Amino acid sequence: MRIAITTLGCKVNQADSASIQGALKEKGYEIVPTLRDNPDVCIVNTCAVTAKSDYQSRQMIRKAAKSGAKVIATGCYAQLRSDELTKIKGVNLILGNSQKDRLPEYLDKLSQNNDKPLQVVETPAAPLTLKPYFSDRTRAFLKIQDGCSLSCSYCTVPLARGKNRSLSSQDVLKAVNKFNTDGYKEIVLTGIHIGSYGLDLQPKSDLLEIMHNISNLYPDMRLRLSSIEPQEFKKDLLTLIKEGMICPHLHIPLQSGSDNILKIMNRGYSVSFYKKLIADIISICPDISIGTDIIVGFPGEEDKEFEHTVRLIEELPFSYIHVFPYSKRPDTKAARLPQQVKNSAKKERSKIILDIAINKKNIYISKQLGKKLDVIVEKKDITTGFYRTISDNYLRPLVHANNLILGQRLKIEAISLVNGELFGVPLQSR
Repeated sequence: MRIAITTLGCKVNQADSASIQGALKEKGYEIVPTLRDNPDVCIVNTCAVTAKSDYQSRQMIRKAAKSGAKVIATGCYAQLRSDELTKIKGVNLILGNSQKDRLPEYLDKLSQNNDKPLQVVETPAAPLTLKPYFSDRTRAFLKIQDGCSLSCSYCTVPLARGKNRSLSSQDVLKAVNKFNTDGYKEIVLTGIHIGSYGLDLQPKSDLLEIMHNISNLYPDMRLRLSSIEPQEFKKDLLTLIKEGMICPHLHIPLQSGSDNILKIMNRGYSVSFYKKLIADIISICPDISIGTDIIVGFPGEEDKEFEHTVRLIEELPFSYIHVFPYSKRPDTKAARLPQQVKNSAKKERSKIILDIAINKKNIYISKQLGKKLDVIVEKKDITTGFYRTISDNYLRPLVHANNLILGQRLKIEAISLVNGELFGVPLQSR
């Protein structure tokens, strides 16, 4: 049986899809890259973080159904809106997040002729366990945590993925050992709420401890944190970054530069707290890359609140910014709030933040000229002969060299910047 897997959304979903792929390969199934490869089954791992994500998930499922393949829908949209998916012709199976790990067991059920797709959707609550893993990516995504026990007023993640659950320290180290054996040079530690890692374990652990353990056992492995909440950042992590144990790159969501909006969002920190955190990080690691998320058009965000956000992000040394127009999510507190912002205002505000983001990114990239960067080769552009790489500080320099290998780690010197693209030359291989 030939199976294609399509993934929408976050790095946690990417890790989940890699685990699904690994489990299927262990069972002897053939994995094909796309629908163009005529799969017998297409698995669509959906996302529901915004209304646009919902739409993209439905569109991808319809596309899969039109291809003639049997269709399995899983992921967060399947978890939250399974009844909507039953209305799409050609869907054979709907599995919630709690059933992703058992997906291979359901393949035989696809041969049954049902008037309606089989639905298996339960609240995710099972402990995390070590899963198979297979991916064509040059970096490994290790999900060490899932779920969230907080209650941001706009977010459906606790509904889609359940409460905080962590992978045991022993299983984390087993996974890292396997990735090391398989030749990966970087592991991205990911989770929905990675800063809460280990709080549910017995005995308790935490993110700092597990990163220390990984770094001590595998000092040559490049480690990256996917994202961490401001109030959960431990300054001791900066020691690991400064000593080269963790990539000099942090993604720390801000969401708004207005204390009033942050309070309505139930984010649990203030603007002054966030500013001091960034200042402390820069004082110890001045060259670090810091990215963030901003939500524009949140209910109650008037012009003055938005201006607070603009002034704050102009002041802070971000290297990139992800911008999200607020999207009303069913069954969330924010969806019921008054003072919903017009779509036209969201669009205008998104454009303003995006323009600032482009400028911030260009400033950070220009500061890399003449510096030595630690990169991993991701792919080659056959037309130009350049290799696209990813650096430890989360840039994607182009490197002109002979006979580099995908997944290879090497040092380069950044020598030029052309049309926003950073170019480098190799110094030494690792």
